[in-house]
Amino acid sequence: MTVLSQTCRAAALTAALAVTVSACSVSDEGAGIRAAEVCGKFARTPSVASALVKVAGTERFGEDGSEPEKVLATLRAADGEVRAFESAGVPNCLLRPAAGGDQLVTVYFREAVVILKANAESEKTSTYYRTGASAASTDRVASIYFHCRMTSPKKEVIVNARLERESKVKLPGKEAADKQMTVANAAAKSVAQQLGCKGTNLSKGAPEAVSGVYGPR
Repeated sequence: MTVLSQTCRAAALTAALAVTVSACSVSDEGAGIRAAEVCGKFARTPSVASALVKVAGTERFGEDGSEPEKVLATLRAADGEVRAFESAGVPNCLLRPAAGGDQLVTVYFREAVVILKANAESEKTSTYYRTGASAASTDRVASIYFHCRMTSPKKEVIVNARLERESKVKLPGKEAADKQMTVANAAAKSVAQQLGCKGTNLSKGAPEAVSGVYGPR
């Protein structure tokens, strides 16, 4: 093989390698959003991002269907009455697999008129946590009620944040309940901050279980 032929072959291999690396880079960039980056980066702290990955069963997401601006507008317009069409809440963060498909985890927000607190019956199926005015988690759902005293507009409302987990990943009951509550609490803090809420009593870190199925004995 001549020197010229060797040189041409080497150049061709280099070009092919460059195309392969470029294709991989494009693929990586288009592989969805990391847990720490989704929905306004509410899960940016490592512990929350890790919890979200655990309950969702993936590290990358699509967030089409999330309506954060509608959540803020709806809560600012809260009037102390919850109509039938408002009872389900607005999806502040709706997460699907990066490649598309069914919902994995969704966090809804709505105005509430009453706070559902622990009682002897509910503690048989739910674990209650120290955050907000009342917070409970099961193996698929986490719910937090908190007071929000706003200055613009000037009003006080009760907000309900509800996380629903549709992913099929199997987790031990306590781990599922704890990690769902960690994610829901971080999402609640993010929305509360955007609304300028005072008096939320939302936990700064991972909420502590206080009663119910996985509460202290």
